[in-house]
Amino acid sequence: MARHLKKLLCFVLVVMMLVGCTPTSSPTTEPTEPDELALLEERLAQYAQLGTSPDDNYRTWYEIFVYSFCDSNGDGIGDLQGVISKLDYLEELGINGIWLMPIHPSNSYHKYDVNDYYGIDPQYGTMEDFDALMAECEKRDIHVILDLVVNHSGYNNTWFTQACEYIRGLDAGELGNVEDCKYFGYYNFATEAKTGYSKVSGSKNYYYECQFSTAMPDLNWASEDMRQDVKAVMEFWLNKGVAGFRVDAAKEFYTGAVSKNVEVLNWLQQTATSIKPDAYMVAEVWENSHVIISSYYESGFTSIFNYPFGNSDGKLVKVVNGRGNSSMVNSWATALQTANKAYSENNPNYIDAPFLSNHDVGRIYGFVSGDELRIKMAAAMNIFMSGSVFIYYGEEIGMPGSGNDPSKRAPMYWNAERNNGTTNLPPECSLPDVGYPMGSLVEQQQNASSVYNYYREAIAIRNALPVISHGAITAETALNVGCVSAMRKTWNDEECIILMNIDDDTAGAKVDLSAYADWKLVATLSANGESVAMDGTTLNMPAYGVAVLVPSK
Repeated sequence: MARHLKKLLCFVLVVMMLVGCTPTSSPTTEPTEPDELALLEERLAQYAQLGTSPDDNYRTWYEIFVYSFCDSNGDGIGDLQGVISKLDYLEELGINGIWLMPIHPSNSYHKYDVNDYYGIDPQYGTMEDFDALMAECEKRDIHVILDLVVNHSGYNNTWFTQACEYIRGLDAGELGNVEDCKYFGYYNFATEAKTGYSKVSGSKNYYYECQFSTAMPDLNWASEDMRQDVKAVMEFWLNKGVAGFRVDAAKEFYTGAVSKNVEVLNWLQQTATSIKPDAYMVAEVWENSHVIISSYYESGFTSIFNYPFGNSDGKLVKVVNGRGNSSMVNSWATALQTANKAYSENNPNYIDAPFLSNHDVGRIYGFVSGDELRIKMAAAMNIFMSGSVFIYYGEEIGMPGSGNDPSKRAPMYWNAERNNGTTNLPPECSLPDVGYPMGSLVEQQQNASSVYNYYREAIAIRNALPVISHGAITAETALNVGCVSAMRKTWNDEECIILMNIDDDTAGAKVDLSAYADWKLVATLSANGESVAMDGTTLNMPAYGVAVLVPSK
């Protein structure tokens, strides 16, 4: 054991240097006594008795980068069969929705340069594998959404290659009017060099728009023919059983033209629901709250990722890192109330889409300097937000990841032996090809106090009380004591009150509930092992403790 700990500590130092942070609390990876794990399972069973989530689009989604998730055939690259092999794991975690990052044929490891919107990349498997995945997900009531990458296509997509072939024909004087080739209209071409444009290979004076990369030519959303092809792609996959789509780069359809982007989102939403009335659509709009509220939710789009609350500079991380600052902590519930009101006014049918991190940003581990208690607190804050919550693969075990994009998409750390489907590193990933400071999944499964088991409890509570995901939010400021932030959620005839002590003060907080005699404590979360418990009419809340109250029946 001493030898193991020495190796673990050495590795922690290496990774800390790479991610630029220092751990401020010791990770709980040591196995706990069997009775502690048994007590955990008892609590999970009790939560399950409280209720179940309805079969709708308010789900706990899990983002999977297939390349780095699970390798089923030993080639070092994750695949769809690997995802199938981990569905029981996801079900145990409490996940009921999966977002698959692009799975289509592509020239890159990340596959955001789609060459065939109707195919499966051979690295990931076959269409038969995809069909098998959908069938297994249906058995478990796990919905699946796909990345819809239609701001641009891949350079080798047939649409683009045919358009370029037509241009080369024009240069040779072999073809007539450009309207003879509809694919020419699918992209933005110019006969002079412009910012964000690149020369068409083999042409004399034609350039194509490619704002992200020369390998990703931008699509022209003014083309009705192109829109009809996008509709056909959506129809194909919706008929395959997918629940909807995550729309990539949704504010870049027309660079800098918000109103035009809003129109495209409206078209995508209407098109999806015309094919599948309950299709779930969520858009990547990396913008501030004012633009999202005033413009993008007016598109009628179901969900827009909540960037003002997520990521390293979002409200959630600022609050969890502001521990001890009561005014900042108390503002948490008020900020949620304000956002909920503003979003719903512009789109009454919106479903919020909160997240901590994703494949484009660093992970929560780095945002909180490796502090396990704050990792747990951030998880609860995210999971207990209203809407469809998104969890990036590996966050449930506190994986690090920062720097270049491949380093944010490192292999899922299944076990210390790296033999249970663990993949190779993505190309140019700068993280060490070893484990992670919080320990592997297998190690964390054996510890009742691990980050993994904390996630299990938080998700179990969320799934058992639909009012948490569906509820409209009101700040319950009467219960704010010290660094406790309290909110009330209301949905149909259900209510709950959620209290969070977002503070590292070991003295904890004492909340007077004498005015809430008609409420009862039904669920708690402890980040540090100290109990959240009632003492008469006083609720004792340790540092980073969470409590959920519901009306007494």
